[in-house]
Amino acid sequence: MEPAPAAAATTTAATEEVVGLEEEVVEAPPVIYTMENKPIVTCAGDQNLFSSLYPTLSQQLPREPMEWRRSYGRAPKMIHLESNFVQFKEELLPKDGNKALLTFPFLHIYWTECCDTEVYKATVKDDITKWQNVLKVHSSMDWLIVVVECDAKKKNKTNILPRTSIVDKIRNDFCNKQSDRCVVLSDPLKDSSRSQESWNAFLTKLRTLLLMSFTKNLGKFEDDMRTLREKRTEPGWSFCEYFMVQEELAFVFEMLQQFEDALVQYDELDALFSQYVVNFGAGDGANWLTSFCQPVRSWNGLILRKPIDMEKRELIQNQEATLLDLRSYLFSRQCTLLIFLQRPWEVSLRALELLHNCVQELKLLEVSVSPGALDCWVFLSCLEVLQRIEGCCDRSQIDANVSHTVGLWSYATEKLKSLGYLCGLVSENGPNSEDLNRTVDLLAGLGAERPETANTAQSPYKKLKEALSSVEAFEKHYLDLSHATIEMYTNIGRIRSAKLVGKDLAEFYMKKRSPQKAEVYLQGALKTYLAEGWALLITHTRKQLAECQKHLGQIENYLQTSSLLAADTNLTEEEREHFCQEILTFAKQPSDGKGQKIILSMHPFAQLKNLHFDPPNAVVHVGGMLSIELTLVNQMPITVTVDQIAINVHFNIEKNSYRKTAEWLTKHKISNGIISFPNEVVGFSLSRSSLPMLELYEMYERSPSDNSLNTTGIICKNVHMLLRRQESSSSLEIPTGLTLEDGAHVLKCSNLILEPGVNKITFKTQGNEPGTYTLRQLCISVGKMQFALPHIYPIVQYDVYSQEPQLKVEPCTDILLAGIPQKVKFTVTTGHYIMKNGDALQLSNADAMPILYHPESKAVIYSNTREKASEASLMIQSSEKITSISLPMAPAYHVIAFELEVLYLPSTPVCMVENENLSGKELQRKSKEKETSHSHMATVDQKVSMYEEEVLNFNIFVST
Repeated sequence: MEPAPAAAATTTAATEEVVGLEEEVVEAPPVIYTMENKPIVTCAGDQNLFSSLYPTLSQQLPREPMEWRRSYGRAPKMIHLESNFVQFKEELLPKDGNKALLTFPFLHIYWTECCDTEVYKATVKDDITKWQNVLKVHSSMDWLIVVVECDAKKKNKTNILPRTSIVDKIRNDFCNKQSDRCVVLSDPLKDSSRSQESWNAFLTKLRTLLLMSFTKNLGKFEDDMRTLREKRTEPGWSFCEYFMVQEELAFVFEMLQQFEDALVQYDELDALFSQYVVNFGAGDGANWLTSFCQPVRSWNGLILRKPIDMEKRELIQNQEATLLDLRSYLFSRQCTLLIFLQRPWEVSLRALELLHNCVQELKLLEVSVSPGALDCWVFLSCLEVLQRIEGCCDRSQIDANVSHTVGLWSYATEKLKSLGYLCGLVSENGPNSEDLNRTVDLLAGLGAERPETANTAQSPYKKLKEALSSVEAFEKHYLDLSHATIEMYTNIGRIRSAKLVGKDLAEFYMKKRSPQKAEVYLQGALKTYLAEGWALLITHTRKQLAECQKHLGQIENYLQTSSLLAADTNLTEEEREHFCQEILTFAKQPSDGKGQKIILSMHPFAQLKNLHFDPPNAVVHVGGMLSIELTLVNQMPITVTVDQIAINVHFNIEKNSYRKTAEWLTKHKISNGIISFPNEVVGFSLSRSSLPMLELYEMYERSPSDNSLNTTGIICKNVHMLLRRQESSSSLEIPTGLTLEDGAHVLKCSNLILEPGVNKITFKTQGNEPGTYTLRQLCISVGKMQFALPHIYPIVQYDVYSQEPQLKVEPCTDILLAGIPQKVKFTVTTGHYIMKNGDALQLSNADAMPILYHPESKAVIYSNTREKASEASLMIQSSEKITSISLPMAPAYHVIAFELEVLYLPSTPVCMVENENLSGKELQRKSKEKETSHSHMATVDQKVSMYEEEVLNFNIFVST
């Protein structure tokens, strides 16, 4: 960091007068006086005496710090006092109304080495009297009389009175009530302890009086300044006049090297002016603001290479400054002080804020600005700030603080791009005559280059002039700025900002007919926006990408992007229809003879809303019919004629799947038959739907003094959860190059019309082979294009089963009571067997529990869905050992249910009865043969609890 230079000198008329007086003091031997905005101290009396003491005095005065205590409870500070010693003249004393502190003499010193009473009475006393009278006329009460004692003169005059008599006379004549205002300096040019003690006492007194005067006069100046500020609502109040007054205070603080306090003064002026501009925009304008509303005729940018821009300061003083003049001068002073404070990075942050605010203030004040003039001013200002920072920092510091300066690089890039488009430097045919005239006008508004940058090869002025000189030069400067900005943003992790600059660069490449270069930046930006869910940015980037892909001849990618745009509700209906027609036009084109179709993702074209099975449990037997109703949402803005919609089905035979009965499948399958699919926003990542909702809260800031509303806004309290980056995520754009599975099981519907919005499509299929069928893919065919859903999720399945005949026997009550006729329910499931006329169920009679016959007994036949199909009477024949029940005819996969009465006789021991279903006149086989199962036989063992805990086992065989 460069050291803070001495504060700059002003060039007011009073200051020039002081300089002239300094030159008059220079005599043999010559004395060199300096003017660096230090507190002024006038010197009257013996000028030759003071000239001999000046080198030692100026060197010794600032060595010891003094504690400066200020009013209004401000913290004390240690300061080193320096003074600018000038010859006393009445013209230096402040006039009424003069508010210039820099030319105000804070202390008046009279120097004398008189040691003779007669000389004192003859000349010195009268001279001091005239000096004090002049001070009294101008109400200057801060003075000091210094009597220099010299041993050499004392030895030459032996008859003189003691030195103390001269000092006593001066104190009696002039310091009756302020005896401390007269001090003695003994042998100041000798190197002795007595001389050093005398110097120390004198310097302490001088510092104390100077600080007291400084504090008193500065306090009065601040009070006057506050009084002037409080009159700002009165007619005739001028901001420019007040600006010059408060800047005097800033100059004083800068003079004392209290740069922080000086900066506060400029910040207060900045805030005051900004508030007036905001009020003007709200309809409450001050009259003095009209002078800042004059058209902008010069846009040469900020001037930061000299401490004070006297040209612009003079414009402010004469109330002739434009808004840009005031802002430029104010910021240049803030910049100088920040550099003194070794805070260059704050300069860059303030500069970016200033440039954006100036653009808005010009709009609020409705200032007339030529097209492109503001872009030139911003561009020059950005580079000026960057070069000023580079001038006071080394390369390692600059590289480590890129985050503070990259905003200026980006803003400069943006404004150079605007100038290029405005001046025709990006158009396909180059600039025309109108563009050239506009360029000439813009360069004229820059004026001549400043002397301080005339010898700089890469000054902002030269860069802008060169960039606007030709198409090639503009391209070089714009690409250099863009690539540098992208690299800086990337290095500090601001990926979003880097992608935004990349988008501008892609737009430039598209104008230059280089779509292959543009595609890289657009794809990168789109990936970031998709990961973070920036809907409008996604839409805008996709439009640019679609144009790029069309120029590159990437048909498949272009059609995929077009389908996304056609479904994008952020576009107008006309734009959506345009992209939809692009797809349909390509689909209607004749095939190229190879028979290959372009397969795109179905996600943007249509969304699968839900799926409905009939029967609801999605279980059918072999030969049964299954209905599948799809609810599709057509996301295209127009009606689309579809050649075919197909569902690719995967067939799987699980191990022991033949054992899945209708009852088992019913218990393990869904009952309502509706499967819903998650809603997704077109073109967003799947993870986006899992993000939390925005937590927005209102924010108000009120003034602590009068509780008035200062600012209001909206705060997102969970922004850290919403804007998390996904570094390792793969491309979130819908992939192309999809493949469809080949399979024998495909459900199809042909020649359909999909209206915009919800559409229902019904597929019907017959269960031919038992097993589990999984719906894998959905494909919509439109001409030579196919829109595929590669994976249907959640998993959707239906089952086809084949069942053997079964019999179930159960009592109608919880228990069977002995000696009372009670009913037992028989349920025959036909399975794949068709009951024919003559089929019967034969039961072996048991003495312990005979079956009671009732002629009115009937059997009810149910379908597989438990709907009643028919009803038939039962024919029962009984013999001594066998009871035969003739079963009614029933189709496969139906249920025959009937009830019979039984009577349990407890006196008869329990025995085993055998029940056998014979076809026709088939004879009863042996027990061993009955227990043998084959492909058409199933065995069910049913235990029935009896009242006396006796068990009756029915071994039931159903045979064809």
